[in-house]
Amino acid sequence: MIQPEEQTDMAFHERVRRQWGLLIPLVVTLVAVFIFSVQWKRSLKVRHIEVEGLRALAAQEIVAASGVRMNSSLQETDLAGVQRQIMTEAFVKSVTVSRHYPDALRISILEREPIASVSGGQMWYVDAAGVILPFRQSALKLDLPIISGVVGLQNTRAGDVVTNREISQAVEVLASARSLDSNLYHFISEVNMNHGGDITLFSVDAGAPIILGRGGMAKKLYLLQSFWSNVVRTRGVEELQSIDLRYDDQVVVRWVQQADKPPSRVSL
Repeated sequence: MIQPEEQTDMAFHERVRRQWGLLIPLVVTLVAVFIFSVQWKRSLKVRHIEVEGLRALAAQEIVAASGVRMNSSLQETDLAGVQRQIMTEAFVKSVTVSRHYPDALRISILEREPIASVSGGQMWYVDAAGVILPFRQSALKLDLPIISGVVGLQNTRAGDVVTNREISQAVEVLASARSLDSNLYHFISEVNMNHGGDITLFSVDAGAPIILGRGGMAKKLYLLQSFWSNVVRTRGVEELQSIDLRYDDQVVVRWVQQADKPPSRVSL
């Protein structure tokens, strides 16, 4: 006669046997699925490269810079390596690369945004961080202020960070204008650094020089905006001969009809 203790042991072993009977096929199935998944991924090829976020650059340039070949292994593509390759493009500020199964790579670009063009032997762009960018013709129409009156760009390469103090100061002027009011930034057509002399602006509205001098740019730009809005537009830009902002809290202005008279001083 089987004792109760023996019956309990037999029932326990039977449960264990049944559990293993269910578990083993499940494990085998999972392993098979895993192996199939790995083999499937290894068999996938790059058929498409999707590029997004472009404004100045062309998708073909990014694809070429990536070094990825069509029909190469999607799974074995070195995403970090592709990112490093693309980052050699001066216009690229940041990039992310991801796989999109079954057959695509997606490249997301954040471009550097030029704040000005620089005239110094040859034409360059520069962004607000002072990174030199190659001048290029593209579908994007860049209506940018020009930085002139600077030298020392002979050995400059695209992607370099500006070491020329004059260009850095010109960028600071434009960045201050854009921070104060984007309309003021777009009002400026040229920043002439005068080879270390007084910084002079020219506007898109008139050819009259606007002499800023050096230092205190944020305050001077505010005075310029206020004077232009309240005085120049009222009197007429065609009457303006020059504006001088080198004096504290004053705008020294010369009008065409007063060319033979001392300039007017306006306090704002």
